[in-house]
Amino acid sequence: MDQGDAFAALSGLLAECAAGASRLALVRGGLAGGKTELLQRFQRHAGSSGAMLLTATGAPAERSLQAGVVDQLFHGAGLPPEIADRVSHLITPIAVGVDEPASDVRAIPHSHVRLVHELCGILLELSRERPVVLCVDDVQFADSSSLQFILYLRRRMMRSGRVLVVLSEWEQPQPTLPLFHAELTRRPHHRIRLAPLGPGGIAELLGDRVPDADAMAAAWHTLTGGNPMLVRAMVEDLEGGHETGPDRVGPAFGRAVLECLHRWEAGLPEVARALAVLGEAQTPVLLGRLAGATPEAAEQAVEVLTAAGLLLDGRFRHPGAASVVLDRTPGAERARLHARAAELLYQRGAAANVVADHLVAADRVSPGWPVAVLRVAAEQALVGDDVAAAVRYLEPTLPVVEQDERLGITSVLVRALWRVNPAAAVVHAEPLHEAMWAGRLRGRDAMTVVQHALWIGDEATAVRALAVLNDNPGVLDAQSAAELRIICQWFHGLDPATAVASDVVADADPWVAAAQAVGTFWTAEFDPGAVASAEHILRSCRLGDMSLEVVLTALLILVHGGRAGRAERWCDRLAAEADRGGAVTWQAILEVVRADIALRRGEVVVAAARAELALGLLPHQGWGLSIGYPLAVLLEANTALGRHRVVADVMRLHVPGAMFATVAGLRYLHARGCGNLAAGRVLAAISDFQNCGTRMREWGIDLPVLAPWRCGLAEANLALGRPDVARALIHEQMRLPAGDRRTRGASLRVLAATVEPAERPALLREAVRHLRRVGDRVELARALSDLSDVLDALGEHGEARGLAEVAAAETKASYSGAVPIPVDWSDEGGDGRSALSESELRVAELAAKGHTNREISGILYITVSTVEQHLTRVYRKLGVRSRADLPPRLSQRAGAGPRAFQARG
Repeated sequence: MDQGDAFAALSGLLAECAAGASRLALVRGGLAGGKTELLQRFQRHAGSSGAMLLTATGAPAERSLQAGVVDQLFHGAGLPPEIADRVSHLITPIAVGVDEPASDVRAIPHSHVRLVHELCGILLELSRERPVVLCVDDVQFADSSSLQFILYLRRRMMRSGRVLVVLSEWEQPQPTLPLFHAELTRRPHHRIRLAPLGPGGIAELLGDRVPDADAMAAAWHTLTGGNPMLVRAMVEDLEGGHETGPDRVGPAFGRAVLECLHRWEAGLPEVARALAVLGEAQTPVLLGRLAGATPEAAEQAVEVLTAAGLLLDGRFRHPGAASVVLDRTPGAERARLHARAAELLYQRGAAANVVADHLVAADRVSPGWPVAVLRVAAEQALVGDDVAAAVRYLEPTLPVVEQDERLGITSVLVRALWRVNPAAAVVHAEPLHEAMWAGRLRGRDAMTVVQHALWIGDEATAVRALAVLNDNPGVLDAQSAAELRIICQWFHGLDPATAVASDVVADADPWVAAAQAVGTFWTAEFDPGAVASAEHILRSCRLGDMSLEVVLTALLILVHGGRAGRAERWCDRLAAEADRGGAVTWQAILEVVRADIALRRGEVVVAAARAELALGLLPHQGWGLSIGYPLAVLLEANTALGRHRVVADVMRLHVPGAMFATVAGLRYLHARGCGNLAAGRVLAAISDFQNCGTRMREWGIDLPVLAPWRCGLAEANLALGRPDVARALIHEQMRLPAGDRRTRGASLRVLAATVEPAERPALLREAVRHLRRVGDRVELARALSDLSDVLDALGEHGEARGLAEVAAAETKASYSGAVPIPVDWSDEGGDGRSALSESELRVAELAAKGHTNREISGILYITVSTVEQHLTRVYRKLGVRSRADLPPRLSQRAGAGPRAFQARG
C-alpha cells in the first residue's frame, strides 16, 4: 500500500488500542522505501493524540549492545523520575549480564526473566492511564535482549493493557530474524507492506511544477521504480533548475543513489559498483567474484536493489545512476575493478570489444593476452567503421609491445587517427618514418608516409619518401601508386613532386588509367572521360580503403564538370558513412565540398553555414595545409553577404606559410583578394590576385575554374579607373581553354563594365544566359542588376524595372537557407563551435522550432523559469533580441524535435 493507506491503517490500529485492544503491526518495505518517514509521521500523530510514545531505532553498529533498543525506548519516553530510576535498575543487569547474543531469541536467560517481566509490567501499568505506542525502526538490527523483551511484551499485552507495537524492517530476499518472526507472528497481527510510488503518486508530488505532470510522472516512474527518495531527489533537482531525464543526473539524484546504497548492510555498495562496471555482461558468478562475495549474496543484493527501484532486469533503471556509482568510486579502485572485470570476461570468452573496453578503462595494459584482445577489438572496430574505438583500443598497446609488433600497430593507429584528427596522428609518425628509410614499409603504409607529410606541410619528409619510392618501384601496388599521384596533385598540382609520384605509377592497370584521366583536371586539356573515371572511383570508395584526397578530386571533377547534383549526392552518402564510423576528418572535408557546391549555386548563406560547420568539426591544427579550402569558401560566402567584419576576422586567422604553396592556398589567395576588394582595400586585393596568378602560371595549373584571379584583378583595376587593363585581363582569361559557364558568365559581366554603355547590354545578356544555365544566383543577380542599370540609362525603363525585380528576387533567394550561428574567429586555437552550452543549445533549438516556453519545459523536464534563464543567455551569446531572431539553422539540427526528446524520457 502507499504512504497514505499505510498511515490510515496505523491510525486505525491506534484508535483500536485507545479503545482497549492491544495491537501489533509489522511495516515492511524496500531500501529507502519510506518506512522511516511513515513511522515519524505516525509518531507525531500518536503524540498529538495523547498516547505515550516510546521510540527506538536499530543500527548495525549497535547490534552487539545488549538491551540497547530497550534503553532507547524507555529513556526517550519522558517517564516520571521514580519510574525512570526503576527502569534503569532493571535494564542495567540485562545489558551487562550477557556475554554472547542469544542464538534463540525466544528463550530468555533465567537470570533475566524477572527483570523482563517487571519491565513489561511497568509498560502495561502505564497503558492503563493512556495508550502506549512502542515504535522500533529497523528492528532487524536490534540486539537479542531487546528482541526477547519485545516477544515477552507481545505475549503479555494481548491479555491486558492498551499497547500498540509498531515494528519496521527491511524487505529482504532472506529474513534476517527467522525465529523472531516465527514467534512474533504466531498471534494475530497486521502486516503493512509499503509499495513504491506509482505514476499517480509521482504526479501528485510534481503538482503544477510542469505543464504535463502525468507524462513526466510516467517517465520518472520508469527511471526510479517509484522509490520515494529518488523521486523526491528528482523533484529537488527540478526545482533547482537542473535538467532531469534519462540522460541527465542532477546533484540531488546522485546523492540519493549513494545514500540508498550506504543505508543497507555492508556489501551492497560493492555489488552496485560491480554492476556498474559489468553492465549487461553481469551474471551472479561474475558479479560475486568482482564484488568479493558469493554468487548467492550477489543475487540477494541484486534483488534488494531491484526492490528499491534502482535496478530493472539486472541493470540500473536510470542510465546515469551507474555513472554516479562509478564516479564516486576512488580512481584506483575503479581501475582495479575494470582490470579484474576484463580478466574474468576474457576467461569466459566474452567478445573482444567488451573485454577491450574494460582494459582501456583500467588504463593499464600488460603484455600477452590483453594486447592480443585489444588488437582484435581494434580490427573489428575498423571493419565496422568505428574509428574512435579502434584508436581507443590501439593506443594503450604501444608502450608494452616489442618493436616489430609496434610497427604494425603504429601503422594501423596512424591511419585510424588520421580519420579522426590528422594532428593527433603526427605524434605516432616517427616509427613509420624510420621504417620507411630502412625500406621496411610497403603498400599503403608507405603511401601513408607521403600523404601525411604533404597534409601537414613536411616537405622534406615527403620529398625523401618519394625518392625512396622512386628508387624501389616495387614497394607500391598499382592502386596505391595511382592514389599517390592524385594525392600529390591535390596539394601541389603539377609541380616536381607530382612528377616524381607519376614515375612511381605502374603501367597497364585500370587504376592507372583512372588516375591519369582524373589528373587531367589540373591541366588545360581537361579530359571529358575524367567525369566517368571520377564516378568509377566514387563507386569503388569505402571509408578507410581510399585516400580522402582521391575522393575529393573525384567530387570536384563532378562539380566542375557540370554534375554538381551528382557530387552532392555522393557527399551525402559518404558523409553518412563517415558519421557512422566517427571519421571526423572525412566529415569535415565533405562538409566543405557541400559548402563549395552551395557557393557555386549562389546559396551563400548555406555555404557560410556549412563552411563554419566544417571548421567546427576539426581542430584548427588538424586541417594542416588544407585549412585554405574551408577558409576560402567561408571568405567568398561572407564577402557575397557583405559581412565585412566577419571577413576581416577570418583573414586575421593564422594559417601555415606552407599553405600558400598548395592548391588550397591558391583558393585562399583568390578568396582573400575578393574580400579585400569588397572592403575597398583595392591595392591589397591586387596583391592577392597577382600573387595567386603568378603561382598558378608557374605551377602549370592556370585554371579559371579553380581560381578566376584575372576576373578579380580586372574588377580591382576598374575600381582604380583602368578599364583598358581590366579588358585585357578578361580577354586573356576568356581565351583559356579550361573554362566553364560560371566563369565565362562572370567574365562577361566584368567585361561589360570596360566597354561603352551601348555595347554592354549584349555582353550582359550573354552573361545572364550562362549564369542561368549554371544556377549561380549571386553572379546572376549581379549581372541582372548591371543589365537593369545600363538599360535604364539607355532609356529602356520598363525592361530595366522588370530586370531589377528579378535581380532582387535572385538576391533574396541566394540569402535563403540556413543561417550560421556566429563564431568567435578570434580564438585561433578553438574548434569554431558556438559558445552555447548543451543545455542552452537544446532550449534554443526548440525555441527556433516555434515551441513555447511551457512546451519546452515539458519536453526537457525543466521548469519554465529555467527555460527563460537559458533563453536569456542564448540571446546574449547570439546577439539577438528575441526568439524571432534565432537562426533558423537551429531548428534543422537532427534530433532536436520534441519527439526525439520525449523518446529519451
